[in-house]
Amino acid sequence: MARNHISSTRRRTLVAGVGVLAALAGCSDTDDTAAEESVGGGEDGADAQSTTSAETDAGTESDAESTSEERNQQQEANVALGETVEGESLSMVAREVTKTEKLGEFTEAENGNTFAVVRMAVKNTGTEFVNFNSILQARLKDDSNHVYDASFGSTDHPIESGILAAGEVARGDVVFEVPKDTGGLTMQFDFSAFDFFEFERVTVDLESKADSIQDLEQSLQVDVQSPGDAVDHEDVSVTLHGVRTETELGSFTQAEDGNEYVIPDIEITNNSEEPLSVSTALQMRIKDGSGLAFMADIGGSSQLSQGYSEGSEIAPGESRRGELAYQLEQGTSPLYWAFNFLNLSDEMKAFWELR
Repeated sequence: MARNHISSTRRRTLVAGVGVLAALAGCSDTDDTAAEESVGGGEDGADAQSTTSAETDAGTESDAESTSEERNQQQEANVALGETVEGESLSMVAREVTKTEKLGEFTEAENGNTFAVVRMAVKNTGTEFVNFNSILQARLKDDSNHVYDASFGSTDHPIESGILAAGEVARGDVVFEVPKDTGGLTMQFDFSAFDFFEFERVTVDLESKADSIQDLEQSLQVDVQSPGDAVDHEDVSVTLHGVRTETELGSFTQAEDGNEYVIPDIEITNNSEEPLSVSTALQMRIKDGSGLAFMADIGGSSQLSQGYSEGSEIAPGESRRGELAYQLEQGTSPLYWAFNFLNLSDEMKAFWELR
């Protein structure tokens, strides 16, 4: 909405400018006639008119430059690491950047490269769902003007992409692979194709840190369900029947020291007339009270005797039930399970409070 307002302002400014120029042209003709009548069309009259026109042109040019500068300030935000950018319905802050040559057990940077991991927090401060896709909108730029897109490699907490509910915080990491010796890194977020953010571009100087690292607090402004509740939306029904915790699953799968498996029991019903595809990776998360998201643990989920299966589509009229295992620090509270319905025409995300 903010961007529409900016565009509207541009149009009004342009129309007003045309009107002013037309009015000035009309006044110029009248003034020329009056000058000729009063001074007989002499050179002094012409010089006076020329001086007035020059002053008017200079003033118009100055006003145009001022308007252009103000518009650019509205459309761009440049901040240091730890400074919050606040828009009309979205706030964001890059809180920390770390470098590592390895992500997890299996992902390593190419020879001569390193991973730059930026911990982000983004909050929907409006009253409607907004669609925030961190991967498509983020890139790094170095002091030699080389640009690096976000990497598909991820940490244990990739920042959640997709819709954000009112009051929801998405907290997590955006990863970039860059040469080890690169410097002057800035992170750019482009929002020019979106109407929900006041700024078209946000640039974060990753090598300049704010005196105080700011943060965003989650305050969900949507209904939060309890275990046993069902949520229906656009011919899809989702029920969270219950939740349990374990520290080990099977004979060989144990949670890391200090961690536990949180295991929700879910059921999805397809009430439409078309087959339904459901993705545990794209649509399901456990989130803590800060907005940090956890994806289902593949190893733990594979050990569940009644695990949720996504190997095939859900047929019309069919229901599918099963468990998923999420590994996180023991006793984390509050804790929510979130389901994104991925309906672009009518966005919806549901939350169940696990504890």
